[in-house]
Amino acid sequence: MKRIAILGAGSMLLAAALAAIPATAGAQDATELTKKMLVDAPMTGDGSNFSKDAISLDACLTGATEILGTNYFDSCADQAVGPVPESGKQPGYLQLTDASEYNDGAAILNRALPNKGGIEVTFAQYQYGGTGADGISFFLVDGGTDLTEPGALGGSLGYAQNKNFDGVDGGYLGLGLDAWGNFSADTEGRGQGCPEDYRAPSYLSVNTNKAPDNVALRGPGEGRNGYCLLATTATDEKIGEYTGGDVYGTNFPESLRSETLADAKRLVKLKVGGGENPKVTVDLDFLNGAGWERVLETTVPFAAPDTFKIGFASSTGSHTDVHLIRHLRVETFVE
Repeated sequence: MKRIAILGAGSMLLAAALAAIPATAGAQDATELTKKMLVDAPMTGDGSNFSKDAISLDACLTGATEILGTNYFDSCADQAVGPVPESGKQPGYLQLTDASEYNDGAAILNRALPNKGGIEVTFAQYQYGGTGADGISFFLVDGGTDLTEPGALGGSLGYAQNKNFDGVDGGYLGLGLDAWGNFSADTEGRGQGCPEDYRAPSYLSVNTNKAPDNVALRGPGEGRNGYCLLATTATDEKIGEYTGGDVYGTNFPESLRSETLADAKRLVKLKVGGGENPKVTVDLDFLNGAGWERVLETTVPFAAPDTFKIGFASSTGSHTDVHLIRHLRVETFVE
């Protein structure tokens, strides 16, 4: 198995890898290849057909009826703050958090999935019913990692590091669907050891500034080092202020979140190509009639591992939202 040597000698390896990416770097277009299904998880039932390698870290299934504990995909009846879906009713959702304060949840698949010629991940996400925090992450890690917990939560969305906690072990790529606005920012200890070209822009390196309602990608990392910002939809347009800081904008036609569950559904598509510097694209469907819209396109400074593991994470703070997932599909591409 190919294991990524991520930041094994501090930031020098990362800097060299980033500098070596040619301007035209990109992988074979995955649309030319045949898809092979690896994961098809609607998450609408009671969890009885979940993989034995699926781990809940205080996530729950709204369609389940039994309360079993924080490490099970069980009923959400004891996590029902705010306008959550009706407990025990199917079709349901994977609930990462309700709208309670300082809450978090993660769902991890600790089973190595083969990466043949790139991967495509699609799912539906729902953020709603609170005051817009923090957001949802989907992440890929090296398949050789024993993936049992996420990285730092809060603004790091369970993928990147912060000044007090490590990022996710074996991190390869983290997608942040960031309602509150810190995942794009190199504050709170994120972006340590990253070359200048892969750090957040200066206006998002100020501790009190943020870019809400944005999507961002962070790259490989281990411990407190790496997880560099690869791309963000945040703009340099200042759109407001909040206590002690400035707020920056986005180019999205719609918000990532909504006030109600009925209006909150957003479809997400993440593609990672093959090759030494994989091309990565993120498309969103805001269900406004426009269909899929390309919001991010970038390259990753390391070839993807031969196998990978996946996870979702979310959290709330003094500001909150309900965070739900449905209809996860993971496919790889073969010739």
